[in-house]
Amino acid sequence: MSLNPSPSVKLRFYLGSALFFLWIIWVLTEFFIHCPTAWLSFHFPTVETLDFAKLFKALTEFSSIILMSLWVLALMGWMGHRTLRLLGAVRTSSSMAFCLEMALGIFFWVLFWLGLGLTRLWFGPIWLGAMILTSLLAVPDLFHIIRNFPKLKKSEFPLWFIVLVVIYVFVAVVHALLPEIFYDTLNYFLGLPQFWFYQHGISDNTQQLYSGFFYGGSLFYMGGWAQAGTEGAKLLSVAVWAFCSILAYGWAQELSGKRAAVMAAAVVLTFPLLYLNAWAVRVDGLFTFVSLLFLYTLTKAFEDDLKNKRCEWLVLSALFAGLAVSVKPTALVVVVAVILVLIVRRERNLKGYWGFAILVFTLLGLLLVGPWLLKNWIFAGNSFFPYGFSWMGGRSLAVNGYNHLLHDNRQFLPMDQGLWSYVNLPWRLTMPDMGDDQMIGPLVLAFLPGLFLFKLKEPQKFLLWVLVVSFVLGFSLSHMLRFSMPSFILALILFSVVYMSKEAPPMFQWGWKISVWIFAVFFLGFYALISGQYYQGWDRWTGQESREAFLSRQMSNSYEPLVTWTDQHLPVDARLLIAGDARGLYYPRSFYANSVFDEPFLVQAARQEKDAAGILKKLHQAGITHLVINGPEGLRLSADYGQYDLKPEEWTKLNGLVAQGLKPLYWKNFQAVYAVKDALSDEKSPYLLNLFSFLSPYAYDFSEALKADDKPKAKNALNHILAFFPRETYWREQLQQLH
Repeated sequence: MSLNPSPSVKLRFYLGSALFFLWIIWVLTEFFIHCPTAWLSFHFPTVETLDFAKLFKALTEFSSIILMSLWVLALMGWMGHRTLRLLGAVRTSSSMAFCLEMALGIFFWVLFWLGLGLTRLWFGPIWLGAMILTSLLAVPDLFHIIRNFPKLKKSEFPLWFIVLVVIYVFVAVVHALLPEIFYDTLNYFLGLPQFWFYQHGISDNTQQLYSGFFYGGSLFYMGGWAQAGTEGAKLLSVAVWAFCSILAYGWAQELSGKRAAVMAAAVVLTFPLLYLNAWAVRVDGLFTFVSLLFLYTLTKAFEDDLKNKRCEWLVLSALFAGLAVSVKPTALVVVVAVILVLIVRRERNLKGYWGFAILVFTLLGLLLVGPWLLKNWIFAGNSFFPYGFSWMGGRSLAVNGYNHLLHDNRQFLPMDQGLWSYVNLPWRLTMPDMGDDQMIGPLVLAFLPGLFLFKLKEPQKFLLWVLVVSFVLGFSLSHMLRFSMPSFILALILFSVVYMSKEAPPMFQWGWKISVWIFAVFFLGFYALISGQYYQGWDRWTGQESREAFLSRQMSNSYEPLVTWTDQHLPVDARLLIAGDARGLYYPRSFYANSVFDEPFLVQAARQEKDAAGILKKLHQAGITHLVINGPEGLRLSADYGQYDLKPEEWTKLNGLVAQGLKPLYWKNFQAVYAVKDALSDEKSPYLLNLFSFLSPYAYDFSEALKADDKPKAKNALNHILAFFPRETYWREQLQQLH
């Protein structure tokens, strides 16, 4: 990177710099003015007398989880190390070599679980045996790596950076040791793989939208999850966060030196969108890590002095492109952005290699993406399910569910101001209380314009245009900022490279340094507040609370009592239909659950079958032996997604099923478990509230009206409920109380 020395250009640069710093000050000032003060008003829990026996037991349990996760990561690292050696010695820094090895290990780890899953061989002895055998093969290499592990000099990193790393790593690890309670994981990232566990591999669920998604990211977590529960999987998520920071350090060091590397690692390490992602089993951090490695290896292939290794770099780039898309198809945003930039720039560095590049990207890219496309084509008749069914045919979604799926990607910010909606979109996404409270901080918004003040060298210029195009494509696809996480992380790395370079004026260097330091400290308060308000893990960390008690307390509209009861009372071969809830994780039985975007199993049955006997027959055909209903959660989801908007005669069929086709086994706190009878019977069961009445949208209307003390609206909702459920004494009692 260099500045044009001509006087006129210098004048324009200094004028632009002045405007740039005014912009930074304005953006940061607006940000902190609009920050709710509560973000910094957290308090630590009162430390009561600890039971040291329980504390020791908890520490022992946590230690075993950490060791199991480290074992899985070590195996992946060894596999990647071996693979990189097979490809030939590519010239890169030690930090980037580590990232390449871990990504290659992830590549083969995902292939391992994918192969077992598609052949229905998810059996404990197989994967545990494979891990033990691989460990034995890896012992000589691991000893060699430990013996030759590079020793860090005392001056390798500044003290402030070491303190920052220790604090952030500690907080991330202790949060990983809490059982998973993130909603998307409970029904998606691990929820559907939990269903597959009981099928011993990847299978289809005809009424589960999520069964058509790519699960390369979830397969990365399988080893930690299978051996150490959700906490083991969360520790792998923390590892990915660390990998992204190491990648930022190594890449920035290659491009601009050690000062830039330290700042890049610090800003990526503390970035909320990535850091909070590490507190749960989500795939966004993983697809960010692999997407950035795709970009890194591609830029290495462009370098003139690496012509003799260009093929190897292209092979690596193709592998990571395919892996990124298999983890999350939104990685196509980065791939398409790269293609568009290459076309516009007419990249000459690949002259003579275009044919090879197209071939390896097609073949290796499809190595991981292809099985998911094939699975969807076989199961759903549409390789791109749940999208594109209007022109691909095959399985389709209910119109209401499909509209909600599209709406969820754009629900946060209205786009009703014409062109101005697009112009001010970055501002609205960044400022607190203007979007969906996706806390990311304003650093990207504040510092992005400054890049255009400099005459960038390659590959910075290439990365800048990829960054801009990927932001545009990403925001066009979705306003969920985590979908554009690779773009954000790339921006932070590029800022550190440009603003911390030797050619950059001191005011740019100090401006970037001070901003990163301020937000590193500010975000700690933000994370502490989230930890105290949402996770409340103190009793679990100190052993005063069991894993089960934490889950029962922490999960909103908790289904933990249902999980515990089914584990203790139902046969091991029971197959559950979960109604009124999209979550499946933790159920210790084979289960059938709809996502919130699907037409529920019983709704479809009520519309298609002519009577309760037909619905019962449909349950038998699906192999369902027990029905689980979560009333409170169903009340909320039915209102949000309109899932149980049935006609009176359709409710009559479901009421008949409850009265004659189901046997109540458990009923507490508006949650119930029923056994599915072999046939309709006239046997009279003891009266229980028909929880299907909670799934009616009018039940939610009544609940909200009651909270608002709007009695006329509450009475109106109750009258509609009683029209569907005339014999339900519970709702009649509610109506009498209103009078």
